[in-house]
Amino acid sequence: MNHRYVDPVPKGTIVIRLIRPFEAHDHAAVSRQDVLSKLAPWADDDKVEAQQSPIIVYEDGVPLGPAHNSFGDIARLGAGRYAHWRSGVAFSASDNTDPNDNGRNYWAVLPNEQSRRRE
Repeated sequence: MNHRYVDPVPKGTIVIRLIRPFEAHDHAAVSRQDVLSKLAPWADDDKVEAQQSPIIVYEDGVPLGPAHNSFGDIARLGAGRYAHWRSGVAFSASDNTDPNDNGRNYWAVLPNEQSRRRE
């Protein structure tokens, strides 16, 4: 038998495990951990020339998406939608289960190629 170990932790310049309990709002889960402030320079921006966050949210090593959704769409539609704001990360499980109870791990990751600081 040929077994290969697959590391469940996504790779990136900044990798933050999202820790339960999450605030629950319909399909949306919100993480406001203090450590997420490390990702604030890359947050989605509400301005007309909106900056889009390069942060990727992972569910057990699989990228969720689509990104850059409104909170209303994340809560109402779910299905892996997420957004990254300065105040935290709002996301939904890929199958709309409650991330507090589904046993999966969630991560917010700044990919290696996005590591230059935005001002």
